[in-house]
Amino acid sequence: MAELTVADAIKFYMDLRDKKAEIENGVKEKLKNISDNLAKVEAWIQQQAEAQGVSSFKTPHGTAFLTTTEFANVADWDGLLAFILQNEAYDMLYRNVNKSAVRAYIDAHNKLPTGVNFGTKISVNVRRPAAD
Repeated sequence: MAELTVADAIKFYMDLRDKKAEIENGVKEKLKNISDNLAKVEAWIQQQAEAQGVSSFKTPHGTAFLTTTEFANVADWDGLLAFILQNEAYDMLYRNVNKSAVRAYIDAHNKLPTGVNFGTKISVNVRRPAAD
């Protein structure tokens, strides 16, 4: 029995990745049609609920009901930041840190900013050979 080489392992990896992509693409195509139809039925049910002035339908096949979900995203970062500073509305900010800015600070000052954890992770990536 021949010993496994790195070239063999990379070929096997590529074959597995191709098979995974093939399966995922097939599933995505099948799910797209189903998802589109689900959205159409949901829109129709919502129209019926609004037309009838109700928020739910109970049937022998199941219950459909309307829910309201709130969302917020930033349309104008500079405007929002000015608003937050003027109104001391710091609770509107999401608690996160920009890793590129942290890396730049570390590079410039040779130390971590106070209150920040920073690390690296090594991963294996495999690419196809470039087409000639």
